[in-house]
Amino acid sequence: MTGKELLKTHGLQLTEERAMVIDFLMKHHTHPTADEIFKGLQDSGAQISRATVFNTLNTLSEKGAVRALKIEDGIIHFDILTHPHAHFRCSQCGRIYDIDITRNASLSLPDGFKVSHTDYYVTGICPECQAKGLKE
Repeated sequence: MTGKELLKTHGLQLTEERAMVIDFLMKHHTHPTADEIFKGLQDSGAQISRATVFNTLNTLSEKGAVRALKIEDGIIHFDILTHPHAHFRCSQCGRIYDIDITRNASLSLPDGFKVSHTDYYVTGICPECQAKGLKE
C-alpha cells in the first residue's frame, strides 16, 4: 500500500507533510520517535518544522494510520504497521522489534470489563546483544 492509499483508507487528505512522514515510516521500520523522524527528514533536506512533524503524527495516530507506542514512560515511538502484533524492546540497545501474535490471543478479564485497545510489550535482550555477551 502506498502512502497516498494509506491516508485515503483512513479518511485523510494527502498533504506534502503527511506524505513525508508516512514515506519516512514506510522506509524506516525502526519504530522512531517524533524527534528521530524530524531529524531524519531534516537530514534528507526536507523543509518541515518540528511542530508540523508532531502535529502530523498526532493526526495520523488519532485516525489509525500509524500506531503510537508507549513502551517507556514519556517516550512515544511510531509504527507504520497497525495490524495486531506485539513488540519486543531490548533492554540493552533499546531497539524495538515487531513480534507476530495469534489473532485470537485472549485475556481473561473479570465480568463487566470491555477492552477497547490492547498492546503487548515484551522486554528482554535481543540476539545481537546476547552475542556481544550483554546481560540483563
